[in-house]
Amino acid sequence: MKKEMFVTAGLCRIKDQIAQSAENPAGQAAEPNTVKADHPVSVFDSLPPETAKALRSRRQEYEHFRQDLNFRLHELASQLARQCEELEKNAGHLQKLKTETARLLDQLEKQSEPDEFSSDFQLRLSSNFRELEHLRIEMIDLQPPSTEKPAENQSGKNIFAELDSVSFGQLFRIGSAMMLPLILAILFSGLLLMLTIFLTFRVNL
Repeated sequence: MKKEMFVTAGLCRIKDQIAQSAENPAGQAAEPNTVKADHPVSVFDSLPPETAKALRSRRQEYEHFRQDLNFRLHELASQLARQCEELEKNAGHLQKLKTETARLLDQLEKQSEPDEFSSDFQLRLSSNFRELEHLRIEMIDLQPPSTEKPAENQSGKNIFAELDSVSFGQLFRIGSAMMLPLILAILFSGLLLMLTIFLTFRVNL
C-alpha cells in the first residue's frame, strides 16, 4: 500500500510535465519547418559569382521578352476584336442585302408578261416597265460595299514595281538628266568666278 501511494503521489506531481512534454514534440518539429519557410534559400546564393551574374542577366532578358510578348499579344487581341466587330457588322448588313435581293428577285420572277393578244396590253406593258424601274432603283441601293483597295495604294505599288524593273544604267541617265541644269549652273558660276579673279589681278597689275 505504501508503494502504491508513493507512485500515485509522484504521478500527480509530474502530470503537468507529462502533458507539456506531449505537446512539445509537435511544436519542436514545426519550428524548423517554419523557420525554413520564412527564410528560403535563393538559387543564386549557391552559385559562383560569374554564373550567378549570367543567370541574373538571363532572368532579366526573360522578363523583358515576356513583357514584350504580353504587350504584343494584347495589341493583337485588341486589333482582332475590332476586326471581328467590323466583320460582324458587315455580315449583318450583307445578310440584310441578301434578303432584300432575294425579295426583289422573287418579285421579278412573279411578274406576269403582258399578253399581246389582250386588250389591256399597253397598260400591262407600261405597268411592268414602272415596276422594273422601281426594282432597278431598289437594286442600286442594295449594292454591297466595295472590297477593292484605294487607287492611291495601287498606284504606289505600280510605282515601286516600275522602279524595280528599271536598271541601274537607266536610273543613272534619269538622275543625270535631272541634275544637268544644276551641273551647268555650277560650271557657269565657276567660269564666271575664274574670270572675275583673272580680271581683278590684271587690273591690279
